[in-house]
Amino acid sequence: MEIDEISKYLSPITVGFIAAYFGSLLALNKSKKEKLWDERKAIYKEIIEAFEELGGWSEYTRACYSCEPTIDVNVNFDEPLRVISKRSAIGSLFLSEAFQKVLEEANIKLGQTRFQINEESMPDMYSEQGRAEWSLILSREIREIVDNYLPKLISIAKKEIPK
Repeated sequence: MEIDEISKYLSPITVGFIAAYFGSLLALNKSKKEKLWDERKAIYKEIIEAFEELGGWSEYTRACYSCEPTIDVNVNFDEPLRVISKRSAIGSLFLSEAFQKVLEEANIKLGQTRFQINEESMPDMYSEQGRAEWSLILSREIREIVDNYLPKLISIAKKEIPK
């Protein structure tokens, strides 16, 4: 009789422990997935903001060259390029294959453009007018790359990020 009474209590306790174990595994798995998506969103945001900042730099440079009124903002050229380059190199750890491919193409195009413009414009860099024209040419080319790749990156990110 004592065994029947023990099994009467032991069976529900065992089922409860097993259910709690599987429930905690599912909750932990869900938490890890959510954390990964949060990291992915942050990386997507960082990359898209870097492209937007390059676009802002391009517009600011064009406006300065054309003597148009500008708002004195802190526009940066090197930092967004570094973000794009860094994420292009290590992004495959977090980013989807499609997003990574477009990002790598954009990074290569940015590098080629800077190199090509530097090679073509180097003799003109010794005058203020030459530097201004070099900046304008560079800003136009960068703007073209940003206008080409930014919508693609945004489109891919929108498709991938769960709502």
